[in-house]
Amino acid sequence: MIRTYEEAQTYLQWKQEAGIRFDLKRMGVLMEKLRHPERRVKTIHVAGTNGKGSTVTYLRSMLERAEFFIGTFMTPVFGDTREQIAINGTPIGEEEFAALLSEIEPGIQEAEAELGETISEFEVMTAAALYFFSFKKAVDLAIIETGMGGKNDATNVIVPLVSIITNVAEDHKEFLGDSISEIAREKAGIIKAGIPVITGSEGEALEVIKKEAGDRKSKVYSPGEQFSFHTDVKDGKQVLTYEAPYRKLDGIPLKMAGEHQAKNAALAVVAADYLKQFYALMVDDEQVIEGLKKAELPGRFERISESPVILLDTAHNPAAIETAVKTVNDMFQDKPDVLFAAMKDKDIQGMVEKLAPSANTIFYTDFLSPRALPADKYDGIAGGSEVKIVEHPEQWVSQWQKKNTDAVLLITGSHQFIGEMRKNLI
Repeated sequence: MIRTYEEAQTYLQWKQEAGIRFDLKRMGVLMEKLRHPERRVKTIHVAGTNGKGSTVTYLRSMLERAEFFIGTFMTPVFGDTREQIAINGTPIGEEEFAALLSEIEPGIQEAEAELGETISEFEVMTAAALYFFSFKKAVDLAIIETGMGGKNDATNVIVPLVSIITNVAEDHKEFLGDSISEIAREKAGIIKAGIPVITGSEGEALEVIKKEAGDRKSKVYSPGEQFSFHTDVKDGKQVLTYEAPYRKLDGIPLKMAGEHQAKNAALAVVAADYLKQFYALMVDDEQVIEGLKKAELPGRFERISESPVILLDTAHNPAAIETAVKTVNDMFQDKPDVLFAAMKDKDIQGMVEKLAPSANTIFYTDFLSPRALPADKYDGIAGGSEVKIVEHPEQWVSQWQKKNTDAVLLITGSHQFIGEMRKNLI
């Protein structure tokens, strides 16, 4: 029996040993044992390679300002695992989380006994979130972010009011597929029959999503068709203009910078409009605008120093890296120095190739994870250029600040790395 928060943490660490089962068999049995919490809460499902967390945050911020009680399940987050589960942006407390796991533990044990295998940490957290939003703190709506996939993701036991697929790029190839079309097909697995999907995907990925949606008789909302947006930088700040039939929102400032964030914000506005039109969730323009203006998420192009400028961004695949450095170039009309560290199972070569043309100097380091690539291993990846190694990144950043007054530093490469740097620098 789980009695304390420390015991809850130990319990989740033990569940990590289960590994990933890339289907819904375990979740199906677990939902039955927990009295089907996934059927008792209205949800929105958000998948995609990049931008999921930002899109969830924009949508939650708008709905919260319309005085709705909004649950969110986001993965990963900075801080403790329990913080993946939140209501109106406030994470579940330590005692409440321990009590939640204690309450669902008998159902987990029953499921494990029936299956003859261990329920994983992510499956436990998904089940805990759905149970919490259904039976413990009933919310008006829960916005559920997938882990890495779609069709076979543990969160795909829900039947949402609307689905969102932010974009599709190459990542997690060992699970999702070797091509954009394969990965798009996996992401499109969240589309349910007759339930629309909003997507920012383009090209080949969009065509796959349209086909999968068509097979399920689900409408697709995508930029340039059912809505449009554009973005500018004014006085160093990102602004969004959003337009749909009979509706236009002009010049909304966004705290999260970059063209990709404007797209994420636009997807969230489409979702809010859809909920208003078809489910009478009344969100007026003032609440939409205020929600977009206030929305922010740690580690998403987060500026932690003004002079010199130091930015943290959780880009961890080539597409996200390309977007991050382009945003720096566009906003500051300059090439940044980059402090980079990545997981060894990621496409590091691809990320470095995206960084090199748009960066001034790349400095390589590592962080406290068995999955982190050791800094001395970057020699064979940097394309023959000189590799500059940083052994103590926090101290190095402090020294860099003293030497540079007008330069820009981008710290990126891994979500966990950014989490560590953020904790130590802020």
